[in-house]
Amino acid sequence: MQKGPFFHQWFGRPGSLKRGRIIFIWAVFIPIIFLFLSIRVFPIFTNLSLSFTNAHLIRPVTKFIGVRNFFILFKDLQFIRAFRNSLEFMVIAVPGEILIGLIFALLLTRKVRGRNIRGEGLFQTLYFIPYILPMVPAIIIWRFFFSPGEFGLANYLLGLIGISRVAWMSNPRVLLLAIIGIHIWKNLGFFLIVFLVALKAVPRDLMDAARIDGASGWQTIIRIEIPMIKPTLLFGTVLATLIAWSAFTEVYTMSQGSDVSSGAEIQVLMLRMYQEVFTYSNTGKGSAISMVIFIMSVIFILIEFKIFKGKRI
Repeated sequence: MQKGPFFHQWFGRPGSLKRGRIIFIWAVFIPIIFLFLSIRVFPIFTNLSLSFTNAHLIRPVTKFIGVRNFFILFKDLQFIRAFRNSLEFMVIAVPGEILIGLIFALLLTRKVRGRNIRGEGLFQTLYFIPYILPMVPAIIIWRFFFSPGEFGLANYLLGLIGISRVAWMSNPRVLLLAIIGIHIWKNLGFFLIVFLVALKAVPRDLMDAARIDGASGWQTIIRIEIPMIKPTLLFGTVLATLIAWSAFTEVYTMSQGSDVSSGAEIQVLMLRMYQEVFTYSNTGKGSAISMVIFIMSVIFILIEFKIFKGKRI
């Protein structure tokens, strides 16, 4: 059987060095593709199949029930509250991380371009330290900071300036906002470094030409720097959205030992899914929640892509 040009293009001619390279590439990438499918793709389809069943961790018999789990979810007040809390978490956290990170990055680039670079590395390190701290120890420190009464440093500092104490750990609304603030503090350093690298890559010639033409600092930022780093801003927004929408550890840890220790008032979707599966052993309903999280994540990302492309939604 005569082999055509397509075969020789991919596998090379017998004894050729190209065939060895192709074999090496396949040998390297096939395990990676297999791991990706096993870890990322297969669990999505497993969750999807379980969401249409009454699967239970204890009950051995599983029955197909169609979309009943999804109808049950949208009649569940706790799920609706968790959905609303996750939406609020994302709406506050994502703009906070992106805007504050961008502002700090712009300030640092102004120092660099002003030739006053002493201490720049120190500032970058200080901003980045919260991001590399393990989440649970960091949250425990913040719990001491927000402790009730005179024991908490937050209320002590408020008392020094004549402001009455705040029920940080007993008021669900205040506690949720405090958790969102911790989330922003924790991830801010990452986005600052990403935006700082992108801003430093903006061609200096464009900046100098804009200044020669009489552009102010604000006009330079709006018309040159931000458009030039638009792909990086999109990357940061998408990543911040995924992190905020799937927040779990900070909410779970902060709710333990507080007056809202049940977590019902400050539940987010990930915490609700965790409780359905590992507290109530309701795997089917928990899988349905995970599919809602996944579908909404895709919708948010598509919306952000359209916004950054300048298309009307």
